[in-house]
Amino acid sequence: MNLAEVVVAVLSQTLLPRAEGKGRIVAFEIMLGNSAVKNLIREGKTFELHSVMQLSVSEGMQTLDQALADLVKKKIVTLEEAKMKSSHPDRLKKLLEYQYTSAKH
Repeated sequence: MNLAEVVVAVLSQTLLPRAEGKGRIVAFEIMLGNSAVKNLIREGKTFELHSVMQLSVSEGMQTLDQALADLVKKKIVTLEEAKMKSSHPDRLKKLLEYQYTSAKH
């Protein structure tokens, strides 16, 4: 209950080597403490937070897989590196496939 009342945002980050071989770049996962997030925390349904984050891109939220997919799409990191950082490589692959087919239409 206490966390639900005070959460403003949760950020996590991971560093990946750049595809060009020089330096690293950060990928962020961002969850903002909006009413949906607070309600899920209050109700103990934290397993649903990922879905809220996926659907709240317009509010500034993003999952790690969304951030990784964006970096791969922009050719900043390789798919192989992104897969190694992803907790769900299958989701990452689906995101990339969806972005690719959406861009074609």
